[in-house]
Amino acid sequence: MMEIPDAAKLWKRALQAEWPGVRWSVRSAPRGWFSVITAWEDGPTENAVAVFCRAFKTVYPDAASWVRDSSFRRTYSPAGYAVVIEAITRDIPTMPIPRTPDGGLDIRAARAQTWAGPVKVGGRFYGHKHVYDLVAVVELVAADHDYTPSRATESGGPDASTE
Repeated sequence: MMEIPDAAKLWKRALQAEWPGVRWSVRSAPRGWFSVITAWEDGPTENAVAVFCRAFKTVYPDAASWVRDSSFRRTYSPAGYAVVIEAITRDIPTMPIPRTPDGGLDIRAARAQTWAGPVKVGGRFYGHKHVYDLVAVVELVAADHDYTPSRATESGGPDASTE
């Protein structure tokens, strides 16, 4: 069986080959957690990475026990947040989303504000009939869109259809 560090290296090389414009962080989980943690900023959706992960596991079955989609962590840059916020405010102009000077999401202020869902952006519904803080609203919409540098320009942003 493949060891965790070897599986992590192999997985990172596969991710870099599939999405070369994305910066990947692949590391072993803390002691006692027998898995590989995968993190990235913007780039592909977690669903796209999960689909790729399933294909990877069929090619490298020895790594399959270490690489799990439950260990995926996607974050967003100020630019990634800005694209989503613009789509939300275009479709829901009454939603006040606090922004940082560089156009990103002011997370501290957004956590203090709430919105009753669901949210309809780009013809798609996000969330349920719950009350969300505005960070959750933005991340519900952002999670569904690919921000890979080469693909983000092709797709036309978050209101374009996704995979």
